[in-house]
Amino acid sequence: MPLIITEGTTANMDFVLTADGVAVNLTGATVTLVLTDKDGTAVTTTGDVSIVTAADGKVRYAPDAADLVASTSPYRARFKVTDSGGQIAYYPSGLADIWTITAE
Repeated sequence: MPLIITEGTTANMDFVLTADGVAVNLTGATVTLVLTDKDGTAVTTTGDVSIVTAADGKVRYAPDAADLVASTSPYRARFKVTDSGGQIAYYPSGLADIWTITAE
């Protein structure tokens, strides 16, 4: 989904991961955010993602102040979910979401 965010945002951002319109149960899973800038450079989001409500597929991204910069926008984002058996799925599973960052 396209998203517009102001540069320097550090407030928590919540997302619900879905498959075919149904929330994904994240019980026992780990979730990471795969985030790249306009040049394909990866943004380090280690430790910035948590599961809020596993049964409802709700995750939280707590961006660092330097994560989202207007000059390197747009970003491509998708969540990588690894279940307890080591199986990996991406949300969205098709094209990554586009995040546009605007200047303060």
